[in-house]
Amino acid sequence: MSRYSSLVVDIGGTNMRYAYANKNGISEESILSNISDQKINKTLSNLLSNPKIKNTVIAAAGPRLGNRIEMTNRKVIIDGDLLGRKFKLANSQVLNDWEAVGHAIDEMKLKKIKKGKSKSNVDLMIGPGTGLGFAIVVDGKVIPTEIGNTKLHSKLLLNNLGVRPSKYFSVLEDVISGPSISRAYQSRYKQKLSPEEIVSLAKKRNPKAKFIIYGFVDNLIQFMQDVSVAYLPRRILLGGSLVSDLAYLIKDNKFLDQYSNHPKDQHAQILKSIEINLITSKTPALKGCFNYLNKN
Repeated sequence: MSRYSSLVVDIGGTNMRYAYANKNGISEESILSNISDQKINKTLSNLLSNPKIKNTVIAAAGPRLGNRIEMTNRKVIIDGDLLGRKFKLANSQVLNDWEAVGHAIDEMKLKKIKKGKSKSNVDLMIGPGTGLGFAIVVDGKVIPTEIGNTKLHSKLLLNNLGVRPSKYFSVLEDVISGPSISRAYQSRYKQKLSPEEIVSLAKKRNPKAKFIIYGFVDNLIQFMQDVSVAYLPRRILLGGSLVSDLAYLIKDNKFLDQYSNHPKDQHAQILKSIEINLITSKTPALKGCFNYLNKN
């Protein structure tokens, strides 16, 4: 710890990760799993109260307004300016979680699952987790979004999960996220299971779980197709633990062919030209926080 003067943090809807940093790199990450809102604030205070910490970059799941994030799926507010004053930091910044991932794009480990030949300067980063992460990277500039909280979902996406319109399926991440898997399973089969349990059952060919998981992957592929037609990227980069768990389906030719299938031939050719990758790096958000710190 004595060698480090900076702290990088990634706070998601389920876990909190942090590592120490100096100009040469970052330490091994620490993970706090299933952390409560109250413990997040207490842990941040404990970490930042160390007098050796002079800089911090904190990534959190939610829209960044100035240097402040009110988390979407937690009752937690991360205010970089307030933390800077309270702990007398030289530099205190907050980033949207997928904005942070975007700052690590040039150093990520990737597994290519679909070849492409597009010459576009746009990359799209997609991460269904507790919510639906989506960021756009244009010539190295990262543009965070809150697309998961838009109403850009259709009856098709509800039908894929076998559910009806309701207040529980009102925004896009209600049909493309980890919680959407649990919610759809409970709505359809009247049994509450975690996303991990449903994925595990699907791998064992349980018909109920397979229906929900295949419907979820259909929704993810449809979303990938829609944003590809909208933004004309060179690559799509898919990340997160849920994507890792479902990689065996996502890279299946059936689903990849579905991605490239479009009613207009010109757009089908565009989709065929786009490369798709799985992010295999373990801590891209922390690495992105570190890169952002070094740039600012």
